[in-house]
Amino acid sequence: MIPKSTQLFFLLLLGCAAIAQTPPAFTPKPYGNLKQVMRSVLLPNSSVILALQDNPPKNEADWQNVVNASVAIEESYNLIMIPGRIQSNGQPAPVQNADYAKFAAALAPAGRDCLMAALKKSKDAVMNCTDSLTQACDNCHKVFRDQAQK
Repeated sequence: MIPKSTQLFFLLLLGCAAIAQTPPAFTPKPYGNLKQVMRSVLLPNSSVILALQDNPPKNEADWQNVVNASVAIEESYNLIMIPGRIQSNGQPAPVQNADYAKFAAALAPAGRDCLMAALKKSKDAVMNCTDSLTQACDNCHKVFRDQAQK
């Protein structure tokens, strides 16, 4: 029979091991300001997709570029909604604003539509997805970017 103090020691040791193996909770942290995210992620990747109207993909590498750009657009919704993100003027990004959240959320399905089209290698479907992408960008810019410049 194992003494109770030894049993307690092993239970305590097992408990500590379980706690030590629990990864810390992930809390996203913004690094760039909103304009930097727009210029480094959204602008170049939306340009890849929108350029397809004049230059449809011709080979596997072109289709992979569309896939990559589509994933970046879809993921950008998460990036621009991270609490604590600031605008280039130092003010907080309006992530708590219902309209901003709605407009930002439209990026995910727009990116997903383009991704599905690219995976199917459907030029017509890619052309159709550009409408939802353009609309998602324009809706937000009309309220939050263009109005601020007036």
